Amino acid sequence: MVASSAVLVMSWGGAGNSAHADEPTDVVLLDLGDPRAVATWTTVNDPVMGGVSTSKIVFGDGGLAFSGNISLANNGGFASARSPRDPDLERRAVGATTLRLRAQGDGKTYVFDVGIEGQPWSYIQRFTTDPGVARTYDLPVAGFQPVGMRLDPAPDAPPTLDPSRINQISVYILDKQQGPFELTISSVDATIGR
Repeated sequence: MVASSAVLVMSWGGAGNSAHADEPTDVVLLDLGDPRAVATWTTVNDPVMGGVSTSKIVFGDGGLAFSGNISLANNGGFASARSPRDPDLERRAVGATTLRLRAQGDGKTYVFDVGIEGQPWSYIQRFTTDPGVARTYDLPVAGFQPVGMRLDPAPDAPPTLDPSRINQISVYILDKQQGPFELTISSVDATIGR
């Protein structure tokens, strides 16, 4: 099990109006306040392996609303929402020290996954939501861990995420959290700098 190292930021506030060259800046990776951007996402759930969990993606509450029901029947127990592959993510994420997720959840723990161009592995980090509360989650780049296609350890992957290689973003619910779930994500940013 991969430990969570997400840092919870208690407000939606920005960095302020003054900008200094040595201060970190936020770069939008995904603006999910745009219904057209949300329409490009897809779901992949455990029925691909015999399970019966369900999920859907809609535009709602100002973002990507990912919801459904997790069932542990037939050795199932996961659902995921995935962005299309986008090589422009690599350019926007260069130099990122933190990935910042703005979301409202249901009290469950989710897995934030970043895909790497041309590789069979990706990098994940967990974050736990508060029921019905919109929060900003800072996920330090150093806290991401490499995994294979089934989210198992990936010993052949570089141990540290290189943000300049990110080309896809996904969110999973798993860890035997059966029952209904709902997560709304409004944006994903990269903090560049310190």
